[in-house]
Amino acid sequence: MATTPVRPPMNMYSQGTPRPMQTQGAPGPMHPQGTPRPMQPPGMQPPHALMHSQGTPRPMGTPRPMQPPGTYRPMMSPGTPIAQVHHLPQESLIAPMSQMSMRPTIASKPRRVYAPTTSEAPPLPPKTNYTTPAANIPAANTPLGLPPRSITKSRIDPDQIPSPVRIQMTNEEQFEQTYYGTCSKDPLPLASTQFKTIDQGNCNPRFIRSTLQRIPQTKELIRNTGLDLGLVIQPLAYLHPEDQRVPVMPVTSDGPVRCMRCKGYLNVWCRYTEGGKKFVCNLCEFENKVPEDQFCPVDMNGRRMDIDQHPELALGSVEYEVPEEYWADKVPEPMHQLYCMDVSRNAIDSGMLKTMCEVLKSTQFQPGTKIGIVTYDTSVHFYNLKPSLEHFNMMVVSDVNDIFVPLSEGMFVDPIESKHVIDELLDQLPLMYQSTAIRQAAFGCAIQASLLALKSVGGKLSISLCDLPSFGPGTLKNRDDPNLHGLEREKELYLPLDDFYTKQGLEYVQHGISVDVWMFPPPNVYIDVATVGVLATVTGGSTYYYPNFNPNIHSTKVMADMKHNVEREQGYRAALRVRCSNGVSTDQHYGNLHMANATDVELGGINADTTVGVSLKLDSKLPDNSIVYFQCAVLYTTSTGHRRVRVHNLSLDVTNAASHLFKYADPDTYTNLLIKTMISLSNKKSLNDLANCLDDKCVEILTGYRRTCTSDASPAQLILPETFKLLPLFMSSLKKSSVLRKDLSLPIDVRVSQLRKVKGLSIEESIRWLYPRMVKLHVWLAQDDKRLLPLERLSYDRLDPAGIYMLGGYDSIFLWIGRNSPPEYIEAIFGVYDRNQIDVHAPVLPVINDSPINCQVRALYDRLTSHAAYSPDLHVIRHGMDLEIEFSKVLVEDEVYSQLSYVDYLCLIHKQIQSELERNSLDTHIASASYWAYRY
Repeated sequence: MATTPVRPPMNMYSQGTPRPMQTQGAPGPMHPQGTPRPMQPPGMQPPHALMHSQGTPRPMGTPRPMQPPGTYRPMMSPGTPIAQVHHLPQESLIAPMSQMSMRPTIASKPRRVYAPTTSEAPPLPPKTNYTTPAANIPAANTPLGLPPRSITKSRIDPDQIPSPVRIQMTNEEQFEQTYYGTCSKDPLPLASTQFKTIDQGNCNPRFIRSTLQRIPQTKELIRNTGLDLGLVIQPLAYLHPEDQRVPVMPVTSDGPVRCMRCKGYLNVWCRYTEGGKKFVCNLCEFENKVPEDQFCPVDMNGRRMDIDQHPELALGSVEYEVPEEYWADKVPEPMHQLYCMDVSRNAIDSGMLKTMCEVLKSTQFQPGTKIGIVTYDTSVHFYNLKPSLEHFNMMVVSDVNDIFVPLSEGMFVDPIESKHVIDELLDQLPLMYQSTAIRQAAFGCAIQASLLALKSVGGKLSISLCDLPSFGPGTLKNRDDPNLHGLEREKELYLPLDDFYTKQGLEYVQHGISVDVWMFPPPNVYIDVATVGVLATVTGGSTYYYPNFNPNIHSTKVMADMKHNVEREQGYRAALRVRCSNGVSTDQHYGNLHMANATDVELGGINADTTVGVSLKLDSKLPDNSIVYFQCAVLYTTSTGHRRVRVHNLSLDVTNAASHLFKYADPDTYTNLLIKTMISLSNKKSLNDLANCLDDKCVEILTGYRRTCTSDASPAQLILPETFKLLPLFMSSLKKSSVLRKDLSLPIDVRVSQLRKVKGLSIEESIRWLYPRMVKLHVWLAQDDKRLLPLERLSYDRLDPAGIYMLGGYDSIFLWIGRNSPPEYIEAIFGVYDRNQIDVHAPVLPVINDSPINCQVRALYDRLTSHAAYSPDLHVIRHGMDLEIEFSKVLVEDEVYSQLSYVDYLCLIHKQIQSELERNSLDTHIASASYWAYRY
């Protein structure tokens, strides 16, 4: 493939020589908007580039060396015009700010200043009384609880930079009434869009999405563009209500038809030969014989005549019931769920035990599920819950160093048949231990006992604790050292203290058991999430962490989390493998999982939220105009006791054009995989190094686009590819998150729990975490069509004091009520006319059935939290009355924790792109000069 040459910059000066002074009003090197820069003849330079120091002509062809290290090159002077920004069509591959020119300034002390195009003030944000503040004047519009913000003179109009809100709303309108065909050549819908699909042979994008919808033909193309190839897989993902369900094929004696060489499953992309007697595997191109009992002639197009009876030959996703050879010597049974609860003094005082008992009592388990209950303090207590008993029986094992299960039957029961016995136990547990004086808890022993109870059947363990394990096996010590916070050695606290719980987790995976860890630490209690939570990380389970637990505040959240945990589609004893066609192979796997070898992912449990990231690599140059195929196969046991294999297929075209790679890239998937990659390095690199890696990756991608797609553009222009125009915003938001931000007040347990959660997030959840939706509630309630949400950008300056906003964050839902908001809306939502009377500490919105507006707002709340892996907290904020510190942390377009605002970060990235382009241009000149010097 021919590489697009990089044109050297035309304005090169001698080292240390001042840049030429720009005459006031004289035209600079900028050309009219939309007009391409004229090409210079070889060896020629534009007139403005021929000036040396102080207007002295510089000899033609004299290059300007790079500035000395540490020299700051100003990007723009006061009064320098900025070309207006226009959104260009996607085919142009140029995003907003593409015509923004940033010129040098003449000043004794260089600094970056940006000015509007005319002498008029920049456009005002909608519905605000915004005026351009003078330099360094404290802003009047500051979140309550934060120091006044010092704002310099407006440099770039925020309305003219890429807007995620506009992109989301446009995408939702596009797919509101239309279906997306899975074999369509158009770009994928955004992951946050509730789109409908038609399975045309590729699987639903909710199951598998690729970072690039066109596969690069060579490794050189990947290197030049800076793009990475990978997949994000959610095998049991939630589907749109109108999407086709995954069909289930009945079991056959020989099982699903598979390739004899690569063991890939027969699918729609395989080709039949010899009249249907053989099929060619699309993954390894091996020709296989069709089993005689499944033979059927093919038509003139090579399609089987009975294709309507074989969904696997028409659809991208299918599920097979499998015979005994897939059972691994364990008869499939309905899922067994064991609930193990801490009953020490700390659990009683914190209210954790009572809360968990109330939650379990109200939980509706799936049909066929069997449950068991175990408690522990310095001993482990087992309960016989047989339905034939009038009262439960309790057995205690006090030797924590020689644990065993004393029950042969009655350990696991049907929650419906034994409901009277289970309810009695849950009612009695808080009373039985209300006077206990035991403060220690043998958490490690409880883990070992639960393994013994579940190892013969597999299933899931949900274990709760409220303090650091302090008795028996697996005892931990408090190793949290505040002196390490913010330093290089802080990453040591992200690793488990020892390998006890890691080894226990591997045993759980071996027996097909997942572990959900529920942690309820009281205020200022270190529980070592890094060590205890590794059980969930290794087995494919979930980590639930409720810091500063208060049952009056968190009980609703715990109940919502338990409801979602039980009701979502799930299974156990799972194994996942991704197969690729010739020339492409898997590299690394990311997520909460265990790798038995380089290719097989083992999961003790799998559910609808389970997400796996897979990085891919090219083994060789791919043929021209070819197609690359991917197949993900998941073997698991359903919660109802069926052993099945779910197969997803995906085909993508190969390209040798960099412009196609950028045009058909999937920014949401790319961001999700990048997050998983960075988090996997958190125990090896410091937070500062990870943040720098994000900056470098962002610059690498955008510089690669400039070099390969827009090499003729001026380096002073910030040109972003249409698909990656929000990449700087996502990187800035990630650096401000609790995962990477420098915040010495953030407990180490909170950071580690976020690392574990975010590592396993789906694509949709990760975008909601980086840039949540903020709905203009006052506008939405007034419009007739409630399907499309009017969104606002995440900046405090954009909030209208007369409005009401609902921000659907990952951890929290914020309901912001402006000081001038309509009283009739307040009364309709909260049942009180005066906002001073609103109960801001209520964990849920009030239910007012005779108020249509209240019903609509609660429905919107459910819509924003639908399928959320973890239930968010509700925060009601009255403008000017309640602290807005937590709310301001989610407004990622503003400056947060000393991290640059969106506008300033974009300017920083632009400066680094310019430096990279100039460095590459200088390297090209040096290489060219060396060539001619050597030749002559």
